[in-house]
Amino acid sequence: MYVYEQRETPLLIRPDGQPWSRGTAIALLPFPQHSGFIDYTTDGRQIMVHKSKQHGAVATWPSEFNPLGCAYRVVRIPANEQEAEKWLRSAYAAVARRDPWNGMDNCQDFISQAMDGRIGSPTRNGLVGAALILGILWYLGNN
Repeated sequence: MYVYEQRETPLLIRPDGQPWSRGTAIALLPFPQHSGFIDYTTDGRQIMVHKSKQHGAVATWPSEFNPLGCAYRVVRIPANEQEAEKWLRSAYAAVARRDPWNGMDNCQDFISQAMDGRIGSPTRNGLVGAALILGILWYLGNN
């Protein structure tokens, strides 16, 4: 999937109607929260850099990132252009390597790795925590 296949206008905008800055990390709502970075082509068209289940690390139009038009939340906004460039350089390196999506390296890990240098997935952490609590409760209930 390549971003030059069609023209689009920005779909992800701030409450004041202006486009988000390069490198802004967003997560779709509700659960689970598909996540990615906002960037722009050289001619100013908005794109998303993310890790999809179907294509792995990829750059797509916002409508392909969010085909249902779900609400989203801003995860983090880069403090400056240098920070945005650092995050996006890491994200595009994953695209160039064609990193696949999997349960232990998903879209939330993708943005966490680019921003903080370590993987992290709130969705996976919540599921593992819930399974652990249920396992403890089952054990206590059967002993």
